[in-house]
Amino acid sequence: MVQAKHALVVGASSGIGRAVAHEVAPLVTKLTLASRPCPPDLISSIKERNSSIEVTHVKLDVSSLHEVRKFTDNHKDAAFDWIILSPGILSIKGRTETPEGLDVKMATHFYGRDLMAQAFSEKASSASFMHAMPGAVATSIANGLPCYLRIPAKAVTPLVARPAEQCAKYMVSALTKEEFNPVAT
Repeated sequence: MVQAKHALVVGASSGIGRAVAHEVAPLVTKLTLASRPCPPDLISSIKERNSSIEVTHVKLDVSSLHEVRKFTDNHKDAAFDWIILSPGILSIKGRTETPEGLDVKMATHFYGRDLMAQAFSEKASSASFMHAMPGAVATSIANGLPCYLRIPAKAVTPLVARPAEQCAKYMVSALTKEEFNPVAT
């Protein structure tokens, strides 16, 4: 199994990102977590999985391309072995503009991720990239929906979605396979 020294998990405050951060913690010596909020128990819950890990949290709003550029510039020498991009929001509102004039959903799910992947691909030439679409995953993403959608979503989710922890195990199993190890290929 491939192990890494330093991993970055973007979107680590909840959902799939948080579950992946917990799953990679025993496999790395250093973990950088990036998200808008840092829940009070986030770092301590990571340390429960690996007491010797060096873990830091950096505030990052992926919907702000300015923040993404600043983050990638500040971490250009970080030598991440694994970069996991898992920021996400769910909204039924129409276009909601960021201060940069972009739709917040598009900026979070596409522009910010793409900018980050491009910037780190230039700085981490030996990194390998993969994209995974996990399907329905049980997270708290529907909590912000109006009650007429949130209640049915909470009722249906256990029937059709896998737990975030199971999704994280699947995602990390792909990261740790020899065929995805850029050093081995």
